Amino acid sequence: MRDVMLIIHFISIAIFVGSGFAAFVVTKIANKKEDQLALEIKKAVLPLVYVLKLGITLLILSGGYLMTPYWSVLGVMPLLTTKLVLVVLSLILIILGSIYVKKIKKGNDTSYLPKYDKLQNLILIIGIVIVVLATLTFH
Repeated sequence: MRDVMLIIHFISIAIFVGSGFAAFVVTKIANKKEDQLALEIKKAVLPLVYVLKLGITLLILSGGYLMTPYWSVLGVMPLLTTKLVLVVLSLILIILGSIYVKKIKKGNDTSYLPKYDKLQNLILIIGIVIVVLATLTFH
Protein backbone atom coordinates (compact mmCIF):
# COMPACT_ATOMS: atom_id res chain seq x y z
CA MET A 1 0.00 0.00 0.00
CA ARG A 2 2.89 2.35 0.76
CA ASP A 3 4.15 2.13 -2.83
CA VAL A 4 0.71 2.99 -4.20
CA MET A 5 0.47 6.01 -1.90
CA LEU A 6 3.99 7.07 -2.83
CA ILE A 7 3.05 6.94 -6.53
CA ILE A 8 -0.09 8.97 -5.83
CA HIS A 9 2.00 11.42 -3.80
CA PHE A 10 4.51 11.94 -6.62
CA ILE A 11 1.72 12.39 -9.16
CA SER A 12 0.03 14.91 -6.88
CA ILE A 13 3.28 16.85 -6.56
CA ALA A 14 3.53 16.93 -10.36
CA ILE A 15 -0.07 18.15 -10.61
CA PHE A 16 0.40 20.76 -7.87
CA VAL A 17 3.71 22.22 -9.05
CA GLY A 18 2.96 21.62 -12.75
CA SER A 19 -0.22 23.65 -12.68
CA GLY A 20 1.71 26.45 -10.98
CA PHE A 21 4.39 26.36 -13.69
CA ALA A 22 1.77 26.34 -16.43
CA ALA A 23 -0.02 29.35 -14.94
CA PHE A 24 3.29 31.17 -14.43
CA VAL A 25 4.43 30.66 -18.03
CA VAL A 26 1.08 31.57 -19.60
CA THR A 27 0.80 34.67 -17.40
CA LYS A 28 4.30 35.80 -18.39
CA ILE A 29 3.39 35.37 -22.06
CA ALA A 30 0.10 37.23 -21.52
CA ASN A 31 1.91 40.16 -19.93
CA LYS A 32 3.69 40.76 -23.25
CA LYS A 33 0.41 41.14 -25.15
CA GLU A 34 -1.99 44.05 -25.51
CA ASP A 35 -4.07 44.79 -22.41
CA GLN A 36 -7.37 43.31 -23.62
CA LEU A 37 -5.72 40.17 -25.05
CA ALA A 38 -3.63 39.76 -21.89
CA LEU A 39 -6.79 39.97 -19.81
CA GLU A 40 -8.51 37.27 -21.88
CA ILE A 41 -5.47 34.98 -21.73
CA LYS A 42 -5.20 35.38 -17.96
CA LYS A 43 -8.91 34.60 -17.56
CA ALA A 44 -8.42 31.47 -19.66
CA VAL A 45 -5.84 30.23 -17.11
CA LEU A 46 -8.24 30.54 -14.16
CA PRO A 47 -9.54 26.93 -14.42
CA LEU A 48 -6.07 25.78 -13.40
CA VAL A 49 -7.15 26.58 -9.85
CA TYR A 50 -9.24 23.39 -9.99
CA VAL A 51 -6.17 21.40 -11.03
CA LEU A 52 -4.27 23.03 -8.18
CA LYS A 53 -7.00 21.99 -5.73
CA LEU A 54 -6.87 18.41 -7.01
CA GLY A 55 -3.10 18.35 -6.60
CA ILE A 56 -3.13 19.69 -3.04
CA THR A 57 -5.99 17.36 -2.05
CA LEU A 58 -4.16 14.26 -3.29
CA LEU A 59 -0.94 15.59 -1.79
CA ILE A 60 -2.48 15.96 1.66
CA LEU A 61 -4.29 12.60 1.58
CA SER A 62 -1.31 10.60 0.38
CA GLY A 63 1.13 12.63 2.48
CA GLY A 64 -0.93 12.04 5.62
CA TYR A 65 -0.66 8.30 5.06
CA LEU A 66 3.05 8.46 4.24
CA MET A 67 3.69 10.54 7.38
CA THR A 68 2.42 7.75 9.66
CA PRO A 69 5.89 6.61 10.82
CA TYR A 70 7.11 10.20 11.26
CA TRP A 71 4.45 11.83 13.46
CA SER A 72 6.15 10.65 16.66
CA VAL A 73 9.55 12.09 15.68
CA LEU A 74 8.29 15.27 14.05
CA GLY A 75 9.79 17.42 16.82
CA VAL A 76 13.34 16.43 15.87
CA MET A 77 12.85 16.90 12.13
CA PRO A 78 12.77 20.68 11.53
CA LEU A 79 12.87 20.41 7.72
CA LEU A 80 9.85 18.11 7.74
CA THR A 81 8.03 20.40 10.14
CA THR A 82 8.76 23.37 7.88
CA LYS A 83 7.54 21.39 4.87
CA LEU A 84 4.26 20.58 6.61
CA VAL A 85 3.77 24.21 7.62
CA LEU A 86 4.31 25.24 3.99
CA VAL A 87 1.76 22.67 2.82
CA VAL A 88 -0.80 24.18 5.21
CA LEU A 89 0.15 27.67 4.00
CA SER A 90 -0.29 26.50 0.39
CA LEU A 91 -3.73 25.17 1.22
CA ILE A 92 -4.72 28.52 2.72
CA LEU A 93 -3.37 30.41 -0.30
CA ILE A 94 -5.20 28.07 -2.70
CA ILE A 95 -8.45 28.72 -0.83
CA LEU A 96 -7.76 32.46 -1.06
CA GLY A 97 -7.02 32.02 -4.77
CA SER A 98 -10.35 30.23 -5.24
CA ILE A 99 -12.10 33.19 -3.65
CA TYR A 100 -10.25 35.54 -6.01
CA VAL A 101 -11.25 33.39 -9.01
CA LYS A 102 -14.93 33.60 -8.00
CA LYS A 103 -14.67 37.38 -7.70
CA ILE A 104 -12.90 37.62 -11.07
CA LYS A 105 -15.63 35.56 -12.71
CA LYS A 106 -18.24 37.94 -11.24
CA GLY A 107 -16.62 40.84 -13.09
CA ASN A 108 -14.07 42.15 -10.60
CA ASP A 109 -11.20 41.19 -12.89
CA THR A 110 -9.31 44.50 -12.83
CA SER A 111 -8.94 44.52 -9.06
CA TYR A 112 -8.50 40.80 -8.35
CA LEU A 113 -6.59 39.49 -11.37
CA PRO A 114 -3.29 41.21 -10.40
CA LYS A 115 -3.69 39.87 -6.84
CA TYR A 116 -4.39 36.39 -8.19
CA ASP A 117 -1.31 36.53 -10.45
CA LYS A 118 0.90 37.37 -7.47
CA LEU A 119 -0.77 34.66 -5.41
CA GLN A 120 -0.13 32.09 -8.16
CA ASN A 121 3.56 33.00 -8.20
CA LEU A 122 3.76 32.68 -4.42
CA ILE A 123 2.07 29.26 -4.49
CA LEU A 124 4.53 28.10 -7.16
CA ILE A 125 7.53 29.25 -5.12
CA ILE A 126 6.18 27.56 -2.00
CA GLY A 127 5.55 24.38 -4.02
CA ILE A 128 9.16 24.33 -5.20
CA VAL A 129 10.42 24.91 -1.65
CA ILE A 130 8.22 22.02 -0.45
CA VAL A 131 9.82 19.71 -3.02
CA VAL A 132 13.32 20.85 -1.98
CA LEU A 133 12.56 20.33 1.72
CA ALA A 134 11.08 16.89 1.06
CA THR A 135 14.17 15.92 -0.92
CA LEU A 136 16.48 17.13 1.85
CA THR A 137 14.41 15.35 4.50
CA PHE A 138 13.97 11.97 2.81
CA HIS A 139 17.11 11.59 0.68
